[in-house]
Amino acid sequence: MRWGWLIASIIVWILSLACILGTLYEFSAGKAKMKGVNFWGGIAFHGVTAVLALWLLLKALGKM
Repeated sequence: MRWGWLIASIIVWILSLACILGTLYEFSAGKAKMKGVNFWGGIAFHGVTAVLALWLLLKALGKM
């Protein structure tokens, strides 16, 4: 196992989770008006960070 890749994976995952939870909170509180580009931009950003975290985890486990 490569510890650097694992630590990077954990950091990206935590940041992604915090961002997703923050967006959900703003959306449920009515603070965020998710329309059009803002909505799809947020979905794309969260998806990319999730894929990045998975890729880093696979690098850490030696599967890639």
